[in-house]
Amino acid sequence: MHLGKLGRGLAAMTVIVTLTAACTPDPGLTPPPTPSAPASPTETEQQRQERVAYEAAEKSYRTFRKAMNRVLASGGANQPSPEMLKAAAGPYLAEYTSLIKSFKKGQFHQEGSEKILSVVHNGYSPSAVILDVCEDSRSIKTVRSDGSTFGKGELRTARLEVRKKDGTWKVWSGDGEKATSCS
Repeated sequence: MHLGKLGRGLAAMTVIVTLTAACTPDPGLTPPPTPSAPASPTETEQQRQERVAYEAAEKSYRTFRKAMNRVLASGGANQPSPEMLKAAAGPYLAEYTSLIKSFKKGQFHQEGSEKILSVVHNGYSPSAVILDVCEDSRSIKTVRSDGSTFGKGELRTARLEVRKKDGTWKVWSGDGEKATSCS
């Protein structure tokens, strides 16, 4: 009977040692690291395309406005500047070409500066984006050749379509109105 207890004790000890050995990790293996923080989401290809399109469209819009205002400040022109041609096309370019020609013909120039107060990205397709803009030209005055002024600038909101033409984003058309605020 004494031997029976000893046999059962040895068998139990063998099971415990076997289980312990089976549950002990191999010293040559390293456990996988526990993540410290979840990975931040990455930009999808679609999001990247939209971001790049909006950035290029907004750059074209800002480039055009700066170039056009420079031409108006110098007294207009018979043709759009190279910067204007690179940044706009279609009805938008035609409208502002008419404006710079009228300044040249009337011997007017503008004084003051326009501020672009906001540009909101409002619609995307691979070939066109929509920008909602707010422009403040209230500090601008139009000056005749004799030094007298007429007209005054205004606060305007506009919705612009910027199209991708031959791989370049160009302001294509727009619809705007006088505003009391940019909202």
